[in-house]
Amino acid sequence: MIASVLINNYNYATYLTECIQSVLDQSYSDIEIIVYDDGSTDNSLEILSKFKNIKVISNSNYGKGHNLNQINAVYQAFKESKGEFIFLLDSDDYFKKEKVEKVISFFKEHPNIDVIQHPLEEVDKDSNLLHTVVPVLKKVQNYKEYIYETESIYHLFSMTSALAFRREYLKKAFPLDEDDFSYMCVDTRLMIVAALQTNILTIEDTLTYYRKHGSNAWGKLGDLNNHEDYLQDLYGFFNKIAKENGNRPISYSYNKYIENTYFYNLVDSKKCMRFIQNQHAKRYYIWGAGEAGQSVYHALKDKGLNFLGFIDSDERKQNCLVMDKEVFSPASLYDKDNIYILISPFHAYETIATILKNQNYIENEHFISPYMED
Repeated sequence: MIASVLINNYNYATYLTECIQSVLDQSYSDIEIIVYDDGSTDNSLEILSKFKNIKVISNSNYGKGHNLNQINAVYQAFKESKGEFIFLLDSDDYFKKEKVEKVISFFKEHPNIDVIQHPLEEVDKDSNLLHTVVPVLKKVQNYKEYIYETESIYHLFSMTSALAFRREYLKKAFPLDEDDFSYMCVDTRLMIVAALQTNILTIEDTLTYYRKHGSNAWGKLGDLNNHEDYLQDLYGFFNKIAKENGNRPISYSYNKYIENTYFYNLVDSKKCMRFIQNQHAKRYYIWGAGEAGQSVYHALKDKGLNFLGFIDSDERKQNCLVMDKEVFSPASLYDKDNIYILISPFHAYETIATILKNQNYIENEHFISPYMED
């Protein structure tokens, strides 16, 4: 059975070799590699010419913005593919050695599944492990039922390089419409269509390395100014596809969104109260001003606790107001006494804990995880 790996590339010459080599080195042998280059102006084509056993499609830049350009790239590569199973891969990411073999085995074990996704392991621009896993994914059996029960679409779908499809599903899903939902990338679009039309399987293995280098489109959603716009697009696109499939629309509200995050229902209020009540000072902060931190604050805000604000290492969030609380940089608090912190980033707890320990903070005395224990 042929597996087709579709790689979309635009000016990522720096990472192309590692990306393609990770596919060539797969434990599964029956693979075709198709690279669509969207008019790169760096030396991407020179690097691609060094690989003899791949198909390269090189066109002038599609010129319609990142998301529509990527949608076109994946579609054009798909039209040239032959595989029964289709794997997507951004050219700045790369596969683990047994990725294709493992995913195909899941497809064979689950003949009713058309789409498989998984989380990714983060690396930096030099391929050093960052010891974080993205994104945090909810455990869901029936995605359509879950969405209509909760009216929540967040933390359900993984990123491009973690998605694989049966060919027959993509033949029905493509071509995707070009519309004004500018935050909707090819991965989210395909997964929303899949949630309404077929069966999705989420596996826990981190089978792809996700490169974090500062230019990632997904990482830009950490900007507080972009996140609300993204959510509006997310619900707008879902409702468009729902209407096309004869399903009812769902509504978006901030409270409904925050109370259905991955994090909200994991907050251990009693644990947090014990931690705070054991301290004499009242300088309490939540580390993380994004979805996780907001979920923790929302879960505890009616407990009468005096949180002074959020802490976040992302400079885009610092000095902003989140839920009417100021966001501070970590360094601005290190020299202050009697600081007590709830660490909200779920998969980055150990990294943040190490940073705090290096500043002489003591675990369980100065900081804790606010979540229930496994």
